[in-house]
This record gives sequence, structure tokens and C-alpha cells, in this order.
Amino acid sequence: MAGLIASVSGGWNGIIRKRRYWSMFGIFAIVLFFGYSLFILSTEYDRVSKIINFLKPNKNSEQENNEEVHLDPFIAELQAKYKPTLHRIDNSTFVTREGYKYTVNDTNHYFTEPLGKRLLILDADSRLETEPGHMLAPPPLTHEDIKRGTAGMMNHFLYAMIHGYDYRLVKSPKDPSRHGTWSKVPLIREALKTHDFVVFLDSDANFQYYNLPYEWLMNLWGVNGDTLAAMPEDPNSKVNQDSNGWVLWNTGFVTAQQSERTQDMFDRWDNCPSGERYKECKHWAFDWAHEQAAFGAFVRYEYEVGKDLIAISCMDGNGASYIGDKKCGGVFVSHHWGDKDRTIKQLYDRLDGHSVEELHRHFHENQETYYINAEKHTYPIKDLTI
Repeated sequence: MAGLIASVSGGWNGIIRKRRYWSMFGIFAIVLFFGYSLFILSTEYDRVSKIINFLKPNKNSEQENNEEVHLDPFIAELQAKYKPTLHRIDNSTFVTREGYKYTVNDTNHYFTEPLGKRLLILDADSRLETEPGHMLAPPPLTHEDIKRGTAGMMNHFLYAMIHGYDYRLVKSPKDPSRHGTWSKVPLIREALKTHDFVVFLDSDANFQYYNLPYEWLMNLWGVNGDTLAAMPEDPNSKVNQDSNGWVLWNTGFVTAQQSERTQDMFDRWDNCPSGERYKECKHWAFDWAHEQAAFGAFVRYEYEVGKDLIAISCMDGNGASYIGDKKCGGVFVSHHWGDKDRTIKQLYDRLDGHSVEELHRHFHENQETYYINAEKHTYPIKDLTI
């Protein structure tokens, strides 16, 4: 009997042990199953997330898409009017009104798609007023009242609207420690913090071809991913040369591309009159040619021309067809420093009075988008959202 009991007891113990093993195995299998499932789900989630992130538009693209859906009727009509005449970005050649043929180098087709709001056309002035004829004046803006500076800004504004670029007019603060033209330097730097490209123009500089995308011009001039800034050469005379005989670049027309190195370059430029880095730069705070001379005499020497910096020919981006120096024809961007009233003539040569009034009315009704009053900011300008 004792043996039987022992045998039965041993049998039950064996059965219990086997069940325990099977239970442990079952638990292990369940844990393994769930662990594997979580791994698969995690991997799949990561894969799907990457796909979604790849397909999801960036902030600028999303903004552009929203703006296309909610495009202002006036701007939609304006763009529709000019669309049939727009020059293709990937077109290698362009023929001017005078019959000159320009060809983009085969290795320079860096830009293939429109930049949209990633590119900003920037105007800045500390003398903006609200009297008739000024950009900030209430409509209507008439041919009889318009000021020459306003005409230049209207040219820039129209060009930006045609191509879907961003636009800002900034009333810059006055700085008693330097000439007013210096304000463009920190304003361009700050604008680059919210845009990939900034194109600054003085109010007496005009785009000559409304139908020519700026991406095409940058391809023509060799702007690419390495470029920090591009500026046109001045007429090559003794008064426009630095102490080494190198012709200055005109800072009334500046193209800049955002990067850490670009920010550093603009910091050096902005701080030049302090004398900390460039001891001989102090007098350019007020002496002509102000920030232009400072950049030409000091800053550009620290960068590689042709890679970091691009010199646009005076024929392409400075002067005008009527000036004496025939090497500075202002073919694509004219600079009317010799006859500033030409901005008015050129505006009305290509737009009728009603169109000018409607364009200005659109600007006035959307000042919260296009205009920034920064006159109460103090120098050094930092963290100004443009």
C-alpha cells in the first residue's frame, strides 16, 4: 500500500511538474509573442513615420499650399495675367529687349523649381511717411503724387507678387552712431533667420524684366548651395576702388543665402565700425561709402570670391542704359543713382495708372503682412522677426 501511495504520489508530482513546465513554456511563448509583435509594430511604425515625414510638406511648402488655396483675388488675377509670359527657370537662354542673348552655364542649373515664400524681397527705409505719394499713404496712389522712392518699392512689390515671393517693407530704426544706410546689414541678417534667400534693393534700383524669375538670374550668376552673398560691381573708377585698387561691390542690391557662415559674415560686417575686428573700419560709420566701403575694404577679403561670394557684373546688376559707362547697363537690375526720378518713369512705362493704384491698394489693405514698423527697436538689432 505504501508503495502504491508512493507511486501515485510520484505520478502526481510528475504530472504537476510537467504542467508547471508547460505553464512556464506557455507564459514564455506568450511573452515572446507579444515582444515580437511589439517589435514588428515598432519597426512598422518607424517605417510608416519616415514615409509620412518624407511626404509631409515642410513649413514653407505648407504655407505656400495654404496661400494657393486662399490666394488673394487681386494677386490671383495678377499672376494669371503674367503667367503666359513667365520665362522658364530651366530655360538656358534669355534674349533682352536690345537683342543680347544670355546663356546659363551648363553647370549652373542649381535652381530648378520656384522658391516661393522661401525667397524674400526686402525694402527698408527710416524715412517712410504717410503723406500722399508715399508707400504708407492711404490710397489712391496717383501718378501726380508718387515719390521716386515709392515707385522703386512698387517695382519690387510687383515683382514679388508676380512670382509668389515674400515681401517686406521695414521702417528701420535710426542709429546715431552710424549713417542710415548701415541699417540694411542687420535687417538682411535678421530676415535670413526666417527665409532661405533675401534680396535687398535700394529704392532707386529696379527689376527690368517682370517675367524673369529670380531663380533664373541666380543660375545665370552662378549662385549655388555654397554661396553666402552676391552683389554687383560698381563702375570701375578710382573713386569706386578700395586701397588695393579692387573695385567695390554695390550694396544697394544684395542677394544673401541663409547659413551659419552667412550669419557670421553679416555679424562681422555689422560690427565693422566698432573697430574690434577691423581697426581701420571706424570711419566708415559716417564716411562715404559707409557699409559698402566697409564690406569692400575688409569683410570680403576673408571669403573666397567665386565660391562664398559672387561678384555680379556691373552690366547685369548696376547702373543703367543711359549712363556714360557702357559696361554698367543695368540689364537685369538697373540702379538709378544718377537719375532717381527714372523709377517713376519705368513704373508707368509698364503699368497703367489704374494698375499702380490697385497694386498699392492691395499693399495698404494688407500692411499687417507686408509692413514692419521697427523704428522703436534699438541697435544692435537682434531677434527682429522679418
